Amino acid sequence: MSATARKTTAMSSVPSPTGDASEPSRNVIQFPKGLPGFEGCRRFVLMAAEHGGLQVLASVEGPPAQFLVVDPRRVQAGYRCQLSEADRHTLAASADADGVADADASLLWLSLVMVEPDGTVTVNLRAPIVVNPSRMVGQQVIPYDSIYPLRHILMKGQ
Repeated sequence: MSATARKTTAMSSVPSPTGDASEPSRNVIQFPKGLPGFEGCRRFVLMAAEHGGLQVLASVEGPPAQFLVVDPRRVQAGYRCQLSEADRHTLAASADADGVADADASLLWLSLVMVEPDGTVTVNLRAPIVVNPSRMVGQQVIPYDSIYPLRHILMKGQ
């Protein structure tokens, strides 16, 4: 985890899209399947990071895990992702006539931010984390036909 992701504001007063993180019972996002590679982490909170537009998705149970995330629409204008019927069922999400869940719908869309060994900052636009804030349930979706890259470069390293 990068130093940026570890430098979060105090949890006692962090407003987030899911509410005030000082009341964890109301603000915990349930991930029924965990996240790939972190299946033991099923409960997370979303906190604001020091840098504008970035957030930290932090596990509140299981092994310690924190992920730096950003709304993919801040990275790619017009970002859209087609959720499978199973994904929509898990998230209790609706879709348009083509089966596409718009990124501007009631769902919260997050893309993982990674810092490569050479300092390059990339964003995973291919497999977003999707949260339904009204149900406080989320999951990482992996569309089979995504047009977006796994490592979209935000800033080139050395």
